[in-house]
Amino acid sequence: MNKKNNTNVFLIGLLFLSVLFFSCDTEYIDKVNSIPGDVVKVPGYTHIESFTIKDADNNDVSAAITEENIIVTWSVNTSFPETIKPEIVLGTEAVISPASGAEVPFKDGTVYTVTSKAGTTKKYTLKIDFRQTEPRTWTVAYPETFRKGFLQKIVNIGNSGITSSINDLWLSVENSRVYLVSAEDEKTEYTAEIVHLGGSLGTTTSGTAFTEYGVYYFLKEDMPVGTYDLRVKNGIYTLQNGSVENRFQVSVIEPDSFKAELIGSGTERKIGDTFEIRGGQLNTITKIEMYNSTAPTAIYPLEFVSGTIYRAILKVPEGTPAGTYNRVRFYRDAASTLTAYTLKIK
Repeated sequence: MNKKNNTNVFLIGLLFLSVLFFSCDTEYIDKVNSIPGDVVKVPGYTHIESFTIKDADNNDVSAAITEENIIVTWSVNTSFPETIKPEIVLGTEAVISPASGAEVPFKDGTVYTVTSKAGTTKKYTLKIDFRQTEPRTWTVAYPETFRKGFLQKIVNIGNSGITSSINDLWLSVENSRVYLVSAEDEKTEYTAEIVHLGGSLGTTTSGTAFTEYGVYYFLKEDMPVGTYDLRVKNGIYTLQNGSVENRFQVSVIEPDSFKAELIGSGTERKIGDTFEIRGGQLNTITKIEMYNSTAPTAIYPLEFVSGTIYRAILKVPEGTPAGTYNRVRFYRDAASTLTAYTLKIK
């Protein structure tokens, strides 16, 4: 074959390849697995199309998907769940772990891995964009003493210039925690019982325990006496005493005096009903009487059923007239304590 023919063959081959190339439809192929005698086209999609969870009212909350994160915006006005079961939509033939619908903790750091049909992977990290104002912490510039059984509180006394006041709390008991950390190892924790979080519900003269905005709580009854640091977790924030040098300066002791708290005051009872009183040294009660301050001579007994240091069970006895009683006197042999505790007897 001469040189001219060689040139013609080359030009014809080049023309055939050009026609073949430009006549094919353009197709995105992530990965091609070669099998003898065939070619398999496999999608390699690793993106998340949507990530949706439910709030407490069963409304959809959709996440924003970025290159690396799944971002859920959460309002303080909505109860904060401990776990979620997200519904996840993926690209073609991809799978994800944890799977769509799987229950996972609702917190920063959960990692989702998307694996494409082609075997490529991509990781996404769950992030919570929590829209909560940072609460103002309290400041107590001296050591404190807490008596087990007594109602404790951290409150805003109504003057924004007072640094010992607490403010801007997210008013959700479910998403708050009061706890004390032992000074002995600075690690052991004792969770307190929150009984009220929020604004005032009245005054002491009307027999209401919650007279100021703040958090009210009882210490854990079986926690050891000792020295502790007080902390309040509210939403995403954990608060401590603003006076750093007075942290781990809270002394917890047994009750060294009698006290009947106003928790439960104002509730209605029927003849024969029992109810609980909280406080200190309640197991020393020997007699209880009640009356209304507008008619102090009309005195009626309450029955002492049982008691511990911190709790007493009382009963409304037969023959008690219906009405409102706003004073209860607790006797311990010769000693007595008058409390503005209100009972409405039906």
